[in-house]
Amino acid sequence: MLLKDYKNYHEMLRETVERYEKQKAFRWFDGEGNPKSINWHTFYKQVKDVAKSLLALGVERGDKVNILSYTCYKWVLTDVANMCMGVATVGIYQSNLPADCDYIINHSDGVLVFAENLAQLEKLIAIRNNIPKIRKVILFQGEAPADDWVINYDEFLELGRSIDDSLITDRFSQVTANDTAGIVYTSGTTGVPKGVVLTHDNITFTCQSVEHSGTFQEGDDMFVFLPLAHVFARTCCNAAIKLGHCTSFARSIDTIVQDFQLASPHWFISVPRVFEKIHSKILSDIEAKGGIAKRIFEWACTVGKEVSRRTIEKRAISLVLRLQYNLATTLVFSKIKKALGGNVKWCISGAAPLNPEIASFFHGAGILILEGLGMTENCSFSNINRQDNFQFGVVGPPGQWVSQRID
Repeated sequence: MLLKDYKNYHEMLRETVERYEKQKAFRWFDGEGNPKSINWHTFYKQVKDVAKSLLALGVERGDKVNILSYTCYKWVLTDVANMCMGVATVGIYQSNLPADCDYIINHSDGVLVFAENLAQLEKLIAIRNNIPKIRKVILFQGEAPADDWVINYDEFLELGRSIDDSLITDRFSQVTANDTAGIVYTSGTTGVPKGVVLTHDNITFTCQSVEHSGTFQEGDDMFVFLPLAHVFARTCCNAAIKLGHCTSFARSIDTIVQDFQLASPHWFISVPRVFEKIHSKILSDIEAKGGIAKRIFEWACTVGKEVSRRTIEKRAISLVLRLQYNLATTLVFSKIKKALGGNVKWCISGAAPLNPEIASFFHGAGILILEGLGMTENCSFSNINRQDNFQFGVVGPPGQWVSQRID
């Protein structure tokens, strides 16, 4: 396998679009849970439409654009169009207070803000006098008020209708591997948030390293509910684009239980807290049932733990143990898998340490959690356990082409 030296993000995107043109690229759900999806060909057309509107608003190569929103399709669409144009995306957590938004917008020198809805718009209106460089606010959802400063996404797209394709093609070709693709602000545990600059080269390298550090299969679906303002979710969405995998979006953090059922993903990313909450909910539910249900559950966990231990140690699983495990899966573990959509092969945990006991429990239930390590400065990825080489309580070996030393 060879590491490809992409000129820019757009070159990597075009490769995926040409290879998987008619396959599903993104999927999301309306308020009633009805799915909507687009293929790679349509996605690329929409990327060009967004790029034209950025050009119409006078956004230059090297400018910064803020996105104040929860994770959604338009977040990724806008981000990809920004990168293709040589514009840096700067995400802002949807939970941030107006003062936090003020700081990041000004510190990053943002010229536009894409806001999720009217609730996020209110924050921007509260600090409007403090962010004079912002030319427009574009709403992902909702109707814009009677104010020239604010437009909705459809109005934004209308701005670029008269822009010729050749103008954006020219801009796409100007972008280099060293151009800034995004600035990701850290949590600021040692003071105010720090902006980490990530180049096109950083992102295209990391996508390839992720691709060759896991066992991915064509046609797999990825599910995302973590905030895209954080580098972990953003890196995995970019990796899914490199892989040609369909990305499904949760409607909100409050609906992820139902959204897992709707998305039925093959893999997803999470932080330990989510796995801890699922584990606690399973235990509390079985405790409430008590009786024979509890005894069956405890027996199944014992069987699952033994199968997990033998798998990790690469020891044979006897016929009797295999039959017991099949019964445990039918009676208990299948319900846990179904809660995650029924198709999950494995998932990634990052951003904090995962309790090894919880990882062992899920593995015994047939769900492999691969723990990894990274930081914002390296696109959230330096180490990861592999599907065929993993342990619990460790972050695994370096990713493909990642060099490490102890100093």
